Amino acid sequence: MDTTTTYHEIDFLLPAQRFNINFTYVTQKGLPFVREFVLRLVHLGPMSKSQIATYFGFSRKETEEAIDDLVERDELTLNESGRLTLTDKSKGYFNDIGEVPRLSQLRDSGVCLSFDLATFTCLGKDIFSDNWKNGIQIKVYDENAARSEAHVEKHFQRQFNEIFHKGLLSKSMEQEEKDSPTIYTVNSVNKIRQIPLRLSMRFQVDIEGRSVEREDFETLKSSDYLHERIAVELDRLARPTNTTEIVKAMLELGDSDTLRLFDSKSNSVNLRYLADLAKLEVSNPQKRTMFLGPLYSQANWTLLQRMLAPTLVARIEASSDMGQDSFIWLAPSDPYWSKSNRLQVSLDDFFHKASTKEKKLYSPTVYVPVSGQSDYRSANLWKQELNLLNDKVHGLVEGFLGGNVEVLHLEGTLVAVVYHMAIHDTFPVTVPVGFISTEKEIVSSIGRKTKAYIEGSTGFESPNDCGLITRFVRGDRI
Repeated sequence: MDTTTTYHEIDFLLPAQRFNINFTYVTQKGLPFVREFVLRLVHLGPMSKSQIATYFGFSRKETEEAIDDLVERDELTLNESGRLTLTDKSKGYFNDIGEVPRLSQLRDSGVCLSFDLATFTCLGKDIFSDNWKNGIQIKVYDENAARSEAHVEKHFQRQFNEIFHKGLLSKSMEQEEKDSPTIYTVNSVNKIRQIPLRLSMRFQVDIEGRSVEREDFETLKSSDYLHERIAVELDRLARPTNTTEIVKAMLELGDSDTLRLFDSKSNSVNLRYLADLAKLEVSNPQKRTMFLGPLYSQANWTLLQRMLAPTLVARIEASSDMGQDSFIWLAPSDPYWSKSNRLQVSLDDFFHKASTKEKKLYSPTVYVPVSGQSDYRSANLWKQELNLLNDKVHGLVEGFLGGNVEVLHLEGTLVAVVYHMAIHDTFPVTVPVGFISTEKEIVSSIGRKTKAYIEGSTGFESPNDCGLITRFVRGDRI
């Protein structure tokens, strides 16, 4: 029974490169019938021509033709007693008495393969996406990238048998070679391009709320080095403990239910309370549901869509257009928010469901944190990270409830609140925990606080809403 619970899912982007590799391999071929069995007979001991003719029932002419052919191939010779025996060359065809002789041949081939730049594990022939977004990039030693071709030459030879048995070499090579070929030499290795290997990691806790050891990556031969590099990045991104600010935010929102989930004595999350609450919600469906993990995780996003579905269906069937109702998604100032490919899936869903062919159902807007109107660097990073294809993402001066709270709010209908708790001594990354509610009073109350912040300002001509990110980057904020 699995007693662990996932509290965060983060993608790490490990640099990898694609290579064109040309090589020579040694193939073991069988011999024609007569040639094989004459050699096998002589391998048992020196023979006379008459003994060979008698054994196979050959005529004199057939015997002469078979033996002359083998002599010309330097596979048979006469010993001191005038009997036929194997040459040094043909002796090499056998590993043991009675075995089938195999003839070694050199053949050339080529293949395009990808290798990561940390462990140089062969990743296969598949062409990876060039998407370096929505993930934390892992830094590897500069020497690994600078001398990648030399490293791949060595590791291709070491992994040759495994690569062959995985079916990663040419189809003709697989069809021709019943036995495993061996690598003879690597003739050339040419780097084609650099690509990211996306590795998704689940951060988990046990039933007591303690962080558990992270799992290894099955894709790689060794995960030790990568875990070291990930630890370095997590330390770099670590935030100070913010439990006091989180409690203040909960109190300001009047959220006493989620407050019970936090165990102030152990400075951790009370998962037993969350599990008990989940059972209660299943047996007695409420207008409020609590959850653990990023809002855009598959499980939590499915939960959100299930609670939102009745409203969307009603709006589709209604005669009036309700496209003027705002549906905002306010992002937190959390370094781990957006570091998963799941965010892009959820954003596409968020924007796509805003309308049908006939009508608009709501007006979606995403707000991402920036330090102010002149923070072009952050705006440009968000533009790249979110792959913005529409004018629906605004920059918002960070600071809403300390920057620790994420809100998704559909006017008069639904609200989702996520607290991003940083407890670095206990958890290596922030712990997102929150709730989704359709209770009108809660939806209205949190909606007013959120709207007031968005429409507020930090000073004269310094509105919190810094305008569209797409225009913000160009310097013409609107």
